[in-house]
Formats: sequence, structure tokens, C-alpha cells
Amino acid sequence: MLRQQQLIVPVKMTRYQNGLTRLGETNLMVDELKNKLVKLMPEIQEKTKNTVQMVEDLEIQSKDAAEIEKTTAVEEAASKKIYNEVMAIKSDCELILGEAMPALNKALAALDTLDKKDIVEMKMYSTPPEDLVLVLNAVCTLLGETPSWDQAKKLMNNPA
Repeated sequence: MLRQQQLIVPVKMTRYQNGLTRLGETNLMVDELKNKLVKLMPEIQEKTKNTVQMVEDLEIQSKDAAEIEKTTAVEEAASKKIYNEVMAIKSDCELILGEAMPALNKALAALDTLDKKDIVEMKMYSTPPEDLVLVLNAVCTLLGETPSWDQAKKLMNNPA
């Protein structure tokens, strides 16, 4: 038993010595890491402080963005309502314009047939037809003149 223990004990002693050596190396490494950590601690604290500040800033910006988003949503709804109203008006106007365009084209074609002798003939009326007075009053208004038959006759002196 002694011989058996003499074989086992040196192996165990070597093993314990290796373990102690490893523990010593590990303690040195831990001490080095502690020193590095102590050196890095101000930097870590600064970065932590910056991160906290950044998070606070982001929270403020998120609140501001939420408020802006609410305002924008309200404005968007109002804009859509106005857009729909404008589109309805546009549609009505296009319908009315579609009905009026043939009459305009007809009137333009009729204007192309007028010549100087027709204007001289109109000027000679002592009592012009009511439709003619209405049209010539409109012409006077468009030219910035007083709408009257006498003024219209003065304008017809220069048919150009």
C-alpha cells in the first residue's frame, strides 16, 4: 500500500502544483484585467452617460415626432377633404365647359364671317335689337369703356 501511495502521491502533487501554477497565472490575468477595467472605467462611464443622454434625446424627439405626426394627419385629412371638393368643382366645371365649347366654337366661326360692311350696317341702326345692344355692351365692358349704345357706335368707327 505504501508503494502504491508512493506512486500516486507524486502524481497528485504534480497535479496540484500545476493547478496552483494555473491559479497563479489566472490571478495575474485577473489583476491585469482589473487594472484595464479601472483604466477604462471613466471612458465607460462617459459612454454610458452619453448613451443615457442620447436615449433621453430620442425620447424627446419621438414625442415631438408624434405631435408632428398628429398635426400632419389632421392637415392631411383637411387637405383630402379640400382636394375632393376641388375635384368635384373641377368635374362640374369640365361638364359646363363641355356644354359651352360648341357654342364658343360656333361664335368664333360666326366672328370669322364678319367684315367691315357688317359693322357699318350695325352702326346705322337707330334702334338696335336688344341682343345686339347686349353684345356691344359686353364688348365695351371688355375694352374698359362705359357700356352704352353711343359708346359702342364710337368704337365701331374703328373696326380694326
